[in-house]
Amino acid sequence: MGVSDSASGSERDSVHIRQAGVEDLPAAAALWQQLDAYHRGLGLMFPEVDNAPQLWAESFQRTLGRFSFLWLAEQGGAAVGFLMARIKQSPAYLGGKQIGEISDLFVVPAARGAGAAAQLVQAAMQKFAELQVHSVEVQVQAGNDDGLAFWHKHGFATDLTLVRKRQ
Repeated sequence: MGVSDSASGSERDSVHIRQAGVEDLPAAAALWQQLDAYHRGLGLMFPEVDNAPQLWAESFQRTLGRFSFLWLAEQGGAAVGFLMARIKQSPAYLGGKQIGEISDLFVVPAARGAGAAAQLVQAAMQKFAELQVHSVEVQVQAGNDDGLAFWHKHGFATDLTLVRKRQ
């Protein structure tokens, strides 16, 4: 999705959101690796794993477009952000409802402020509305105050708090 050299600066700087396919997994995995590094800087307690970006992509590749969904944000023809979402079911004792989950959202720092994250969330929320999910959940890494503020700004409310003790 390139932009010609004759395009105005604002067209070159504009963000385009599109649903991604299997062919986009390498670009999304490279962005996920940056997100993972950010979370580790905040104190993520899980161990680092060799080839984690590839394993991340493989974890949903088989269900992409059915129960998992991936959108890319592109600017100037380059992938600058992504959102990964899934459909899951709550346990029967909580109503057995279809739940939307936004598992990952990331925009490279240089592309922030252009509305990419908000557009990615809008795409996911539209898909969840089409699928008539009961609710949508997002986990936010402890210490990611900007991330938490972003989700609150988009109408999400804190519902559960997860604590973890490493053995």
